[in-house]
Amino acid sequence: MDDVQKQGASGFSIAALVTGILGLAIVPIILAAIELNRIKKGLSSPAGKGMSIAGLVLGILALIGWIIYAIVAVVLLANFAGALSS
Repeated sequence: MDDVQKQGASGFSIAALVTGILGLAIVPIILAAIELNRIKKGLSSPAGKGMSIAGLVLGILALIGWIIYAIVAVVLLANFAGALSS
């Protein structure tokens, strides 16, 4: 347990944060969930908990953004197709 406490942030934490910043939606959510589970079980250092949470939040925001983008794109395409047919 002491060895885990002395370690810095793990690769999962860093990857969750980076992919969250890049807006890759589901990837940071999965990575953050894995890392938070590992921290909870004591398999990973708690030093990366903040980065994992930030990656999780950014991933959720990116997912919401992509969903909104898809809805707007479908509505605009439907309106454009309707304008072409009339």
